[in-house]
Amino acid sequence: MIRISNLHPARGRVVATFTATVADLALPGCALIRRGDGYVLSLPRIGSPSRPAPLSVVELVELERVAVEMVG
Repeated sequence: MIRISNLHPARGRVVATFTATVADLALPGCALIRRGDGYVLSLPRIGSPSRPAPLSVVELVELERVAVEMVG
């Protein structure tokens, strides 16, 4: 399950910042960035030492789809 909260619309290249919850993993500080004719999702690094969030390709695609729908 993917949930987006704390959505803050922005101007310019960054369309919005938000907190994403994927399954039981909360990812504060996500951003949806306008690039060319589409969007790119920016996710925070987690842990120590920091590493990319442990999301599958399917979860990443679904998260980007949900984020684009939310700012639509």
